[in-house]
Amino acid sequence: MRCPWIGIAVFLLFGCSAAIEHNLDEAAANEVVTSLERAGISAVKQHDEGSGSGFVVSVAKADVVRSMELLQSLGLPRGQRPGFGELFKQASLLPTPTEERARYVDALAGEVAKTLESVDGVASARVHLVLPEPDPLAMDGKPRVVAQAAVLIKTRVGQRAPIAQSDVQKLVAGGVPGLESDRVAVVFTAATEAAPRAAGLVALGPLRMTEQSRGIAVGVLAVGGGLLAVLAILVLIMARRFAAGQAKKSQA
Repeated sequence: MRCPWIGIAVFLLFGCSAAIEHNLDEAAANEVVTSLERAGISAVKQHDEGSGSGFVVSVAKADVVRSMELLQSLGLPRGQRPGFGELFKQASLLPTPTEERARYVDALAGEVAKTLESVDGVASARVHLVLPEPDPLAMDGKPRVVAQAAVLIKTRVGQRAPIAQSDVQKLVAGGVPGLESDRVAVVFTAATEAAPRAAGLVALGPLRMTEQSRGIAVGVLAVGGGLLAVLAILVLIMARRFAAGQAKKSQA
């Protein structure tokens, strides 16, 4: 991992940042970084060199536990919502009607969930669908099971419901054949706030540490800088002497 130059010497003593998420697509990585930054946690997005594709998100080691708790409360990173393109890309050789119906329901629920998650302020959405089932014995053609839906929406920290319940019902009903809006149950839940930062910690570059440790780290950086300066002067003196010696040899 690459660390900012201001903290290179400190990282050698206290360790660098820690990766908390791997192999994310860029949209998911950006969402994770944005959510962490909103909570006051510095995060870095980099290409995942281990997998060769995707992105990795890293935070300071002192923020790992707090970051994981925050992401868990927000339901991040979001799992890949399977839509029609994903579920019907590779159909089985001889799919049964039951299998086809189940895949269709999952794909439809995934598409509706992705639409709800595109609303600003929605952290995650879960959609469960029950599609109507025809009753072959019914003379009036009424279905044996009517269409129903249950929606769970988790809002971001500190935000009220970004979309009205009636609008959620209309949106879901409009995307599911045979579903009436009054048969869509909607539940809102708020994401929990991240744990507060530990008291008594101060920042030094990308790290947080106690005041005493910060003083030690600053001292180490100062001593290291002084040693580098002395080393540079010695190298310069030796280079000049070597050049002078080479000049004398050439004159002789």
